[in-house]
Amino acid sequence: MKHLEVKSFGPLSHADITFGDLTVLVGPQATGKSLLVQLVKAIRNAAAIRAELTRHGFDWMHSKAPLAAYCSLYFGGGHQALITKKTSIQRDGDVVNFDSVIFDKAEPPPGGASVFLIPAQRVLVLQRGWPQPFMSYSVGDPYAMRHFSDALRLLMEQAFETETSIFPHARRLSASLKRSIDDSIYIGAKLELETDGLQKRIVLTRPDSRASLPYLAWSAGQREFTPLLLGLYRLLPATHTRRGALETVIIEEPEMGLHPQAIVSFCLLALELLERKYRVIVTTHSPVVLDVVWALRQLQDVPQKSALRALQAIFHAPSLTPQLREIFIAALAREYKTYYFDRTASGVVTRDISTLDPGAEDEQVAGWGGLSGFSGRIAEIVGDALSRGRR
Repeated sequence: MKHLEVKSFGPLSHADITFGDLTVLVGPQATGKSLLVQLVKAIRNAAAIRAELTRHGFDWMHSKAPLAAYCSLYFGGGHQALITKKTSIQRDGDVVNFDSVIFDKAEPPPGGASVFLIPAQRVLVLQRGWPQPFMSYSVGDPYAMRHFSDALRLLMEQAFETETSIFPHARRLSASLKRSIDDSIYIGAKLELETDGLQKRIVLTRPDSRASLPYLAWSAGQREFTPLLLGLYRLLPATHTRRGALETVIIEEPEMGLHPQAIVSFCLLALELLERKYRVIVTTHSPVVLDVVWALRQLQDVPQKSALRALQAIFHAPSLTPQLREIFIAALAREYKTYYFDRTASGVVTRDISTLDPGAEDEQVAGWGGLSGFSGRIAEIVGDALSRGRR
């Protein structure tokens, strides 16, 4: 999918998005970013989603209102009226009839789904120290949450069946990526599997203590990042290829709980996804993510040697290893798009702010959808108050 146009979809009055290799969606809360990325997966993976829901005993096709039932089941409780007769969806110029999604009886592709979505609610996945199965969630919980949790459960059961070390792991991620994650998130601590009675759980062990910490005793950033890390493990096999039929990765609000330097570490992992030729979609409220995207766009016009040196500095890499060089060279060749979800009187509309030009006349482009302007605005208000107080 290169282009998606949606009208009258939940809070969205009109979304018109041309996807790049990395597409960043920004905007205030409740403007439809999460719903839109879930729609992307619903359209592209209709057969695989239908097969998984059916396998777990869900039936919306025989409901009195199949469309409302599917929306509630897939997008989550309360979204029965998300798609109406006014809703219009076009994928790459072709009209999408959502009935073809909810009644799709085609066989799922042999390689599986093509879109992997890491949801914003991922911290709930490990609240008991182990990823929860698909059916452990309530009926009103979104499909994306259920699917992600079950994918991590299968990863832990299959890939870590006989291992106890999760991070750092000898065969997962390059040394440069592991160093970046360790320096900004785990700080020398290790993720390990521990058996508590007859049940395994993921724990954190610190270098200054033999005691292991259960999930809810970790720092907020470590709790938020670990499910994301496990999702990336699934996407980044040791063979340095993509996984199965997966082509697109959607990551919602990767910055949650993270210090700015840890957000930069996440961005480096996102570049690893691009180097493996995934298309990546990120929703965010973090100006740090846009700082990195802006830098990448600017460095595309700089001689390669200087651009590589700048990226090495941005990502605090002590040396430009062969792996980092490959990641950076690939990143400099990719296309970056940024869209702002603008709340207007007629509903939310998307605006292309991909240039991220600080000198643009359009304040949403110059202010990166409001993400770069708040500190300056506050400083201006305080400065004015101080000036008035001295008169």
